[in-house]
Amino acid sequence: MVGCRHESTPGRTITVSIEPQRWLLEQIAGNRFEVRSLLGRGANPESYDPTFNDLADMERSRAYLTVGNLAFEDAITAKLKENNPDLKIFCTSDSITLLHATHGDHDHGADPHVWSSPRNMKQMAGNMLSALCSLDPDNAAEYESNFRRLNLRIDSVDAACDSILTPVKGTTFIVWHPSLSYFARDYNIHQLALGSEGKEHSVGNTVDLLNRMKESGARVFLIQKDFDASQAKALSGEVKTVTIDPMNYDWDKEMLHTARSIAAD
Repeated sequence: MVGCRHESTPGRTITVSIEPQRWLLEQIAGNRFEVRSLLGRGANPESYDPTFNDLADMERSRAYLTVGNLAFEDAITAKLKENNPDLKIFCTSDSITLLHATHGDHDHGADPHVWSSPRNMKQMAGNMLSALCSLDPDNAAEYESNFRRLNLRIDSVDAACDSILTPVKGTTFIVWHPSLSYFARDYNIHQLALGSEGKEHSVGNTVDLLNRMKESGARVFLIQKDFDASQAKALSGEVKTVTIDPMNYDWDKEMLHTARSIAAD
């Protein structure tokens, strides 16, 4: 994949924050730009701290396309504006209505995982198209053609997820970290998030979580790849456990995997 190269091509490179964005932008940009993501496979956006080399590479990029709601992005964009005021910065989640993530009854602010929704991804793709056309107007017709093709692909994923999940609409699935708020909204299913980031659960708290799991009637516990395994281990024996990867480059395949995991008996 071109985004995995260690060196960037000055003037022909665009930086994005995460792998699902890279997948999306590559569908529209084709071979016109090299797309690199700050966070590679397995990286955690909540603990990411850019290195000097990361920032140096970004300053050589033609543009930086943020998700718009990830915690590390504000600090990065402030540094970039100071060091390279000519760098174009675009927010790909513009016009997306944010949902608030919850752990049980506690509001933990806006859920940044906007890419977990095919409908949101269509909006993000539209924002990326606008960015590309402003950066490279001479090739706007090509980007628009690629965008139309991408829209059909996203519609296909959306329709497939809806068909897969129709039999379980209104039911609950369990996650450790609330990364599927938008996915749950789109398909009329309920997300029960159990995690408390960085905190060990006491025996009493674990019993409480087990009771909540049983009361929910959930049949599946979705555990996020690389992050949740040790934290969720004490609870995973109660229901079927499936590993998901919201940071997967292959966004379309990941959405279908998530839908099938929730719908599975």
